Amino acid sequence: MCAALPVRAETVEEAAGRHVFDHCKACHSADPGKQGFGPNLHGVVGRPAASLPTFMYSEALKASGLIWTEDNLRAWIAGNDKLVPGTRMRHVAITDRAEQDYLIAYLKTFGDSMGPEQARVLLDRAVGKVKSDGPDKAFAAFNDPKGGFVARDLYVFVFDMKGKYMASGGNPKLTGTDASKLQDAEGKAIVSEMINIANSTGKGEVDYMWLNRVDNQVEKKRSMIQRVGDYIVGVGYYFH
Repeated sequence: MCAALPVRAETVEEAAGRHVFDHCKACHSADPGKQGFGPNLHGVVGRPAASLPTFMYSEALKASGLIWTEDNLRAWIAGNDKLVPGTRMRHVAITDRAEQDYLIAYLKTFGDSMGPEQARVLLDRAVGKVKSDGPDKAFAAFNDPKGGFVARDLYVFVFDMKGKYMASGGNPKLTGTDASKLQDAEGKAIVSEMINIANSTGKGEVDYMWLNRVDNQVEKKRSMIQRVGDYIVGVGYYFH
């Protein structure tokens, strides 16, 4: 008979944050899937802004390109209308740094995996970045952990049409290396398949088995890819 795993005790900061969250409850819920006047905040820390398909966001927030990092959340909590002018959310103004830290600590307890909706938002942003700023500036942003293109376990990668890494938010050191013969855990030639899709339809999805460094397990992963000029831009997410 197996003993039950111990439940992790709530920290002092998380408990304090739960009380600060009372300011948010009129509009938001952190319960998975529960809808409110504002978007659901379950798993919000590290999530791309305006990426839940069940909520109608303002055009200003959709165009912001934000990732909800801790710094961006602090700025939003302190003055959302200053961070994103034109947002519909009423001004919050929690300016006390300790209260901000408590609230973020509490929200971080509601973690979940990023899904296809968040991956799609990040990919669309990345494609737009390449088109608007050009490859060099875009690739530098993709490789920068603070460049706005790394969202927890989501990141942007780019190959040229021969399979050379041009950028990898997951591991920037891969930039410039040849991945044309890269295989997954089951021997599937994943980059070769991406190149074939890019040459035929220009966009698509590739499923493969890959190591999830969050739990150190080999799991199913799906990458959404899109050809932009002579490059393949992609974002992958784990699924079950």
